[in-house]
Amino acid sequence: MSNAIEIVTFNLNATATKEQVLATTPIMQVFLNQQPGFLYRSLSCDEQGLWFDIVYWENQQAAQAGGEAFMKSAAGAALMPLIDAASCKMRHMDALSAVLADSLAA
Repeated sequence: MSNAIEIVTFNLNATATKEQVLATTPIMQVFLNQQPGFLYRSLSCDEQGLWFDIVYWENQQAAQAGGEAFMKSAAGAALMPLIDAASCKMRHMDALSAVLADSLAA
């Protein structure tokens, strides 16, 4: 069974700031670390203001369960009001290949 990747892209709503989004990181960390099957998360933003929230899960079932839990969580309550809902797109896919740096694999 391969790991699952969840990619959420979004723009901020008109009044939200980068600093507000980044301020949700601690609560997201606590939430994600409590989710069975959570492996890794990264958050980034490109030059046009499109955000990429990428989460690696052990499998698709963990990804689906994590997404459902997020919508009911304090982390969801903190992050969702900052997002332009119309711009939000979520994708789930299986990882077909993964490479870990030798220094991390040791």
